[in-house]
Amino acid sequence: MLINNLHFWFSSFFSLLINIDQETLLDFLGIEGSFNSEDYSHLFQIAQVSTPISFETFKLIVKSLWEHYQHGLGFVDIENIAIFILVIRFIFLSKKYNIKTGFFITCIGLAAGYLWYMHLRDLAYYYMRTLWMCPLTHNLAYDFSEIYYQQTSEFSKAGTRFDSGTFYGPVIRAFSTITSNDNYRYDPISMLWSYFPTNLKFLSDKVYYFITLKALPQVYRFVDTQITNLSGMLWYTFIVRINKRYCPYLLRWHWTFLIGLEFIERPFIFIQDRLIYYLNNILITNSYFREAELVTNLLITLVAAQYIFITLAMLHALCGQYFYFPFLTENTELHIGLRPKDSIYSGGHTIWQNKRAYMISRQASSKLKKYRFGTIRSAYSKLPRLWYGWLGRGTLDDMTNEEYEQYVKNKENKDLIQKAKRRDSKIRWEYRQERLLKRFVKFLAKFGIKISSKNRNDGDDDLYDEFKKFSKK
Repeated sequence: MLINNLHFWFSSFFSLLINIDQETLLDFLGIEGSFNSEDYSHLFQIAQVSTPISFETFKLIVKSLWEHYQHGLGFVDIENIAIFILVIRFIFLSKKYNIKTGFFITCIGLAAGYLWYMHLRDLAYYYMRTLWMCPLTHNLAYDFSEIYYQQTSEFSKAGTRFDSGTFYGPVIRAFSTITSNDNYRYDPISMLWSYFPTNLKFLSDKVYYFITLKALPQVYRFVDTQITNLSGMLWYTFIVRINKRYCPYLLRWHWTFLIGLEFIERPFIFIQDRLIYYLNNILITNSYFREAELVTNLLITLVAAQYIFITLAMLHALCGQYFYFPFLTENTELHIGLRPKDSIYSGGHTIWQNKRAYMISRQASSKLKKYRFGTIRSAYSKLPRLWYGWLGRGTLDDMTNEEYEQYVKNKENKDLIQKAKRRDSKIRWEYRQERLLKRFVKFLAKFGIKISSKNRNDGDDDLYDEFKKFSKK
């Protein structure tokens, strides 16, 4: 009885196991292999095709990834990478601080990254025709076209209002639902209008229909358009300006930087529209193909530069970091102030806020006479500084005398510690060799083989005693 039960359980368990072969792995990853394409689909109906996992499987996976990501990241890819970064960051921050603090810091980075993500979607709408020209943004254009046509079909349905996406849209829909049923609509304004005297009906009815059919819809549409266009600035004013005490510095910095960036991007959007019009209606129609190629390259450069910049800015925001961009960074920090360095919620480093670091590019060259007058390097010294070290940590030039002396001491201590570790490891290795030799001699002595490999004056553990006396400083 027991043997039969064991046989039943083992057979049930092994029946649940999946045969992991090349086809199973490629199907799981959504990759077309040698035999899982449509050309060989009829083979699966006749016989089970199974290929063991080999180096060819790895080549197929790498090839498929390259074919997909050589055209850049799409919105889905960006979302997946953002989630992965946030999860890893939450784990490290929870280990460094605690779960509550790590969760708050991660949410701050998520909010800042979401601003850049929505700005990327807005730019994809403006550059919708140009995204297909740039090889780096093919996946972005494909994902955005799906989102765009999905929203277009959603708004084209019968009964969908133009204010469905606004925050007050549910209130309007609730009012419309309350004042109507399946057969009739109850108009509160007409109920009030019925109390007018009968001799004024001919005039009051005209006023009523003018108000309900023309005035109110036009006024409501105008107000809705203005609120929609100003909603971003209203939210910014309410959150960043009025309630800045409750808004983290990282979110305020990236939001303010993004508003300043939008003013610079507007001319480029108009340039893109004019270039596309010039390309389609003048150059191509008149067979100016060389000039058309030049204009196409200009459009590709414009889109690729903004795509790379916004993607990197989003990465900085997700990781709680800042970056320096001439003119925009200074204006951002003039509006919201300097980063509070005593707060763990303020994010990464901003060495350019140090006045000494800000002036180093203009004063160091003249004081140290690093550049000669009349040369290209001399002209470079007049330009604003662009590099402030990795993640805004600064360079050696940004340190004060006390900080530099401490840096030198720490570096010397690290060098001394490394030398001490190397000496310790060398002594340990020599000691282990000596002990191993002694054990080998004792092992041979058991078989009657005697080897004299030490002097009479040597103790058993002289080398180890010397090692214990060795200073580890």
